[in-house]
Amino acid sequence: MQVNECIDCPDKQVNIRWTTVGEIAIYSKTRISTSELNANSYVGIENLLPDMRGKTISNHIPTSGTVISYKPDDILIGNFRPYLKKIWFANSYGGANQHVLVVRIKERERIALMPRFLYYILASDDFFVYDVQHAKGFMMPHGDKKAIMKYSIPVSPPLPVQQEIVNILDRFSKLEAELEARRRQYAYYRDSLMATVVV
Repeated sequence: MQVNECIDCPDKQVNIRWTTVGEIAIYSKTRISTSELNANSYVGIENLLPDMRGKTISNHIPTSGTVISYKPDDILIGNFRPYLKKIWFANSYGGANQHVLVVRIKERERIALMPRFLYYILASDDFFVYDVQHAKGFMMPHGDKKAIMKYSIPVSPPLPVQQEIVNILDRFSKLEAELEARRRQYAYYRDSLMATVVV
């Protein structure tokens, strides 16, 4: 067990336990009928956004059979071409196709590990570098599910410390989304004004 100094902890020290994803989480094995899904609740590899930007509404929904189900606090990772860094923290119920991994924290681990804290660990360049290094296939690489479960993570900062880290990263994520919206707005008005001048 590795011991690190913790500035925000009462005794200035916290025992950081390092373990693997597989020790604290599983892949969802439950299924959901495609008849229960819509464009917002279905997650395919194509509507997970690159560079850890979440997901968008799906343009295609399967019309028969079942897919892997997900629920709030699950972490969905695009397992096809992992260098695209596709990941989303679920805030609803739905289903995902076979190219999306649904990672779910084990119930007994939830008393010590926040799902969103785990999400931010996996929504990192370090994780995706690891994922790419262990990917299988050359032309169309896909992540190695067993290797992902062996990825090392810190799991025992106190919950208040986890919550503060999550709060800070959530604020940064919100600012990043607002900046992206401003960039799109700027590009729209720029193109509209330039088109008017050209005409």
